[in-house]
Amino acid sequence: MLRTIYYKLIYFINVFNNYKGPIALKAAYKIANKKWHYNPISKNKIGTLDDYIKLSDKAKNKNCKDVDRFETKKGFKIDRIWLQKLALQTQIVIKGSELNYAHGRVLYSELRNYLNKQNKLTNISIIETGTARGFSSLCMAKALQDSNIEGSIITFDVLPHRRRMIWNCIADHIIGPQTREQLLKPWNDLMERYITFVEGYSQIELPKICRSRIHFAFLDGAHTFNDVMFEFKAIKDYQKKGDIIIFDDYNTIKFPEIVRAVDTICAQFNYSKFIINSFDDRSYVVSQKI
Repeated sequence: MLRTIYYKLIYFINVFNNYKGPIALKAAYKIANKKWHYNPISKNKIGTLDDYIKLSDKAKNKNCKDVDRFETKKGFKIDRIWLQKLALQTQIVIKGSELNYAHGRVLYSELRNYLNKQNKLTNISIIETGTARGFSSLCMAKALQDSNIEGSIITFDVLPHRRRMIWNCIADHIIGPQTREQLLKPWNDLMERYITFVEGYSQIELPKICRSRIHFAFLDGAHTFNDVMFEFKAIKDYQKKGDIIIFDDYNTIKFPEIVRAVDTICAQFNYSKFIINSFDDRSYVVSQKI
């Protein structure tokens, strides 16, 4: 619905504003994205500082045997202390379901393994949809840094990068409303070296990215069949044999449309499917172009 409004605004403002493109586009963009600029996650702080610390202690002790085996198989494990510090700032939130940030481990291990196999690569292009607070992007940036490989991670989300807001995280109780850029300041070296944050709907912004190749992708944006298929089709022609796409939330009960989309992709577009189970009925799929 908002995407339709966005396009109509661009058209009509251009018509009735004597085709003053930049002015019209700015006005249309501001109106269409208004809901994401005024504390879309929460209007006020949630819980207490102690609540987030307790949740963090509980989450980091969760047992993910399938992920453990995956790390062992790939031969690369992310530094747990580094991961837990990042998770406390970006993944420990107050919500109704169990907290689970094992996808950071999967992303790191699979990317390190990919880079190890593609030993002639000196630069890599990565696409992510669904930035949120930046956890996944930073886990992939850490993999690039630890592999001593240059690369570009372009990550998309409707949430703005430089708009102060409540994030439902521990930093709300320490600093207060802040931008994502401020939230991730402790990892500024990785952000500056590897990550580009793009604000907007992936169906609008993703096709604008011009890359001759997309080596690796993490698709975790909108959880509908059409959105997953759109994001996949936007990048599939820029992947070669051996390139990787990872999908989050592969769950037939909670997210059946993601399952349908991933199964369709693997069955019809020549991608393999490797499922990694975690706790709380959460699974990830690593797909490799065959």
